[in-house]
This record gives sequence, C-alpha cells and structure tokens, in this order.
Amino acid sequence: MSGPTENDTETPTAPPPKLRPRWRRLAGNTGVQVLVAAIVAAVFGLIVPDTAAGLKPLADIFIDLIRLCIPPIVFLVVVTGIVSVGGMKAVGRIALKAILYFELVTTIGTLLGLAAINIFRPGDGVAPPAEASDDLGSYVEGAEQKSIGDFLLDLIPHNVVNAFATGHIIQVLVFAVLFAVALLKLPKTVSDPILRGCGRLTEVFFRLVAMIIRLAPIGVFGAVSYTVGKYGPETLTALMKYVGLALVTLIIFLSLVLGTVTRLCGVSLFRLIRGLRKELYIVLGTSSSEAVMPHLMARLEEFGLKRDVVGMVVPTGYSFNLDGVAVVVPMSAVFIAQVYGIELGFTEQFTLFLVFLFLSKGTAGITGSAFVTLANLIAAVHFIPVAGLALILSVERFLSLMRAMTNVLGNAVAAIAVACWEPGGVDTEKLEQTIGRRRRTAGKRPEET
Repeated sequence: MSGPTENDTETPTAPPPKLRPRWRRLAGNTGVQVLVAAIVAAVFGLIVPDTAAGLKPLADIFIDLIRLCIPPIVFLVVVTGIVSVGGMKAVGRIALKAILYFELVTTIGTLLGLAAINIFRPGDGVAPPAEASDDLGSYVEGAEQKSIGDFLLDLIPHNVVNAFATGHIIQVLVFAVLFAVALLKLPKTVSDPILRGCGRLTEVFFRLVAMIIRLAPIGVFGAVSYTVGKYGPETLTALMKYVGLALVTLIIFLSLVLGTVTRLCGVSLFRLIRGLRKELYIVLGTSSSEAVMPHLMARLEEFGLKRDVVGMVVPTGYSFNLDGVAVVVPMSAVFIAQVYGIELGFTEQFTLFLVFLFLSKGTAGITGSAFVTLANLIAAVHFIPVAGLALILSVERFLSLMRAMTNVLGNAVAAIAVACWEPGGVDTEKLEQTIGRRRRTAGKRPEET
C-alpha cells in the first residue's frame, strides 16, 4: 500500500508548477498574440481608418527582417543537405521528383480554379471601377513579357552578392547547388571544416529568425490596420462573391488534392495543419508565405523529413509550387473579363492556361508577386483589360492571405510527398509520432507522459 501513499504525497507538489505556466504559456504564445493583434487592428482600422492606413510600414519592416534571413538560410540548408547526401545523383533524383510533383499539382489547381470561375461566374453584373487605384502603376510597370531565353538567363545569378542582396531565391538556390557540388569534389580534410561551419551558421540564422518572429504581432497589427483602414468594409463587400468563391475553391483544393496526397503518404492533413499552426498564424497576419520559410523548413525536419529533401524541395517550391497562385490568379483574370462583359471561349482560356503555366514559374513567394504575375498574364494575352487590375487590387490583401496560406501548406505537402517517394527520405517513426494518420491510437498512451 506504499504505492498509493507515495502517489498521494507526490500529487500536491505536481499541480503548482503546471497550472501557472499554462497562463504564461498562453499569454506568451506567438500564435495567440498574432490573433489578438489582428482583431485589435481590425477594430482600430474601423475606428480611425486614416491613422490605420498609415501603419503599413510596421508590416513591411517585419517582412523585410524575415527576408533578411531567407537567402543565407536557403544557401546553408541546401549546401549542408547536398553534401550530407554525398553526391549529385541523389540530388538530381530528388529534384526530378519534385519538379514532376510541382507540375502535376499546380496544373490540377489551375484547372480547378478555371472550372470554378466559369461555373459560378461571380463577375457577371459587377460594375467595373470608375478609376484605377494609385497603387496600380507599380504593378503594371512590372508587367512585361519575357521570352524563354530571358526566363532561363534569370535563373543564373550575374553575380553572387546581387542574388543575395535582392533575395532572388532561385538564383541563390542555383549558386548553393554549384557550391555544394564543388565542395563534394574537395578532399574531406578541406570540405569537412567548411561543412561544420555551414552547420553552425545555420543554427545562428534559425536563432535569428526565432528572435524576429517575436515581432510578428506588431507586423500583423500594421498589416491588418492598413487593409481595413485603406479599403474599408464597404469597398470589399462589392467583391465578396468572388473572394468567397476563391476561398471555397482553395478549401476544395486543400481537402481533395492535398488531402489525397497526404493520405497516400500516411499523413493526416488535419494534424499537419495543426502542427504548422504557428507558421499559419503568421501568414494569416502578414499575407506572406516567405515570412515563414525558415520556420517551415525547420518544422518539417522536426516531423521526420531529411534535411536534403527539405533543403531542395521547399526553396524550389517557393518559386515552382505556389498552389494558391495556381488556383487564384487564372480565376482573377477570367473574373476581370466577366466584369467587363468579355466572353472568353475555349481557345482564349486554353491560351490563358498555357501562358500562366509559363509565367508562374520563378514567381517569388512574397506579398505582391502574385499580382505581378496576374499583370504579366493580362499583358501577355491581350484580350483582358489591364484597367481591371484595379478591381482585383481592392481585395488583393485578402486574396494574398488565402494564396499564402495555401502556398505554405502546398509546399509542406510537396516536401512530405517527395520525402516519402525518396528512399530514406523520411524518418517514418518520427513522422508517425508527429503528423501520422495512425497517431489517433497514440492518445491511449498516457503512461508515456
């Protein structure tokens, strides 16, 4: 009977340390802080819209701080991942699988978006805007057609410093792959110290990102205040049908397409979303998928994915696997045509589809880049009024938010799919313990806690 008495004596001392940290943990949780900041910002934007519209710099500063870390993190993770694999054969295999997956999923997403906009036609009967927004010029200036040669040349950095300075992720990725290959050709006595140094630097940059993430509530407050203060609830209600349709289409894409992929990989999509909730909260406030790229890569490694797979798939996916962009941007183009009473037949929409598949590759996963892609698309096809971009711009913040959330989940699922497809690409035991579908039975193991 000594067991129960020991338990009895232990129980009074157990609750105090556990009850107090819960309150503090909740108050100190970045995700909770972000949600509170978003709600307060929305109310603030409604009460004092003029003041709120001037708070956009808070969001810009936060995102710029994150971007500061992106190029070096991509470089370091890719280099350490490739060198740890030990050769280009494995890297090429991973890259090929990733590209095949990207093309298949983004094509399905584009076709789904076009089907939805043509079936429900939310643009019918909506009056076009009287005058273009002041913000439109900066986007249209970037809307220029690029040849295949220009696109390929843009993949190669003209100089390494410029690639890092401008945050051109694909160029940084190309340089990282070349650097890693060169490192593999060196003797171990030379390459090992460099590899260890890259590993240490990776830890430093991830710690730096963790410090910056603490400022997320401030960035979110600025972003949401700006949106509500500048556009106001009345302006946004005119396009509510279209935004609602885009949201429903993205949910269908997530549940059917990405849900099928995760099911085949033995992963629970719900548990994956729950595991990435902190990253998604930040995306929810900033509308930028790039803001969480470093955290996403670290989180996927925690789920059991190998660093070489994560280091290749995620940075590449941020330019070639933007699922949210694939679904929404063609929808926006057809919506503008509907608003202006332009009927797009099969030939025009097929042209739109092919041009978009080309233009969307190499798009950076940052706020506003998808709008530039839309401007490029409309400028390239010539049968949709460029002035209609002002209509989309009025709800761009909301569309950007939905696209960014989908992009993050899409790249997480892509990394999981390629890792499961790659021999030794995933620690199956760790994957099942974190986001595996069989985890439901794990709830019956309290004795481990």
